[in-house]
Amino acid sequence: MARLASKTAIITGAGSGIGRGIAEEYAGEGASVVLVDVNEEGARQTKANIDGAGGTARCYGKTDVTDYDAMKEVRDQAVKDFGTLDIMVNNAAIVIYDNLLESTLEDWRKVIEVDLEAVYMGSKLAAEVMVGQNSGRIISTSSIQSFMTTSQVGAYNAAKAGVVGLTKSMAVELAPYNILVNAIAPGAIKTGMSVMEDGTDETETEDFKENYLAKRRIPMGRAGVPSDIAGTALFLASEDCRYMTGQLLIVDGGFSLTL
Repeated sequence: MARLASKTAIITGAGSGIGRGIAEEYAGEGASVVLVDVNEEGARQTKANIDGAGGTARCYGKTDVTDYDAMKEVRDQAVKDFGTLDIMVNNAAIVIYDNLLESTLEDWRKVIEVDLEAVYMGSKLAAEVMVGQNSGRIISTSSIQSFMTTSQVGAYNAAKAGVVGLTKSMAVELAPYNILVNAIAPGAIKTGMSVMEDGTDETETEDFKENYLAKRRIPMGRAGVPSDIAGTALFLASEDCRYMTGQLLIVDGGFSLTL
């Protein structure tokens, strides 16, 4: 059953990780997907995966989500190619690890620009089309770190909390136009962002395996994978989700339930 047949989706950060997982899930359910990433090679690999599986994908080249004009061009080209824009997935993100005393304003602004400001821009551009259609879905990737935290990720945490606040405000504002706006809060997901500065994947360390898996700090006993988030994003984009807006769906294997 193609739950997204005839739908068009723009997905940012589609060149790897959660974004790639969502793009492949959507395409597998019949959507035409537009892949946005500053990593053009990664986006084209996602396109190749989708093409190989018989899906429909477009990649318009290297695109920086913080460049409003570039994102507008992507939006306009997507509508030109497919005639509609039904789903906007704001997923692109970065993280810079640094403590407060040694952090720089430059790094703070860079994280906020990618992780929060780009969500505003992508949502605004999508809403301009969706309002005219009287329908649409805006889905943004937040994080469980929007409400629980570790040290050295202040800008990231602030941005992800901002995504939740923006989601709620947009949900109220856009509801009269039949546009649903929701966010997803992933927990510990095995992606490129789980790789630390020394090249070690934090979900593969002995500390993670012992303290988070063996001791069931994550009750399900494993790190998540992109397809775990993609399934939730599919629900939010589908007709199965038709009366829920302004919500944050936590997808973390129970991590946020434990102390």
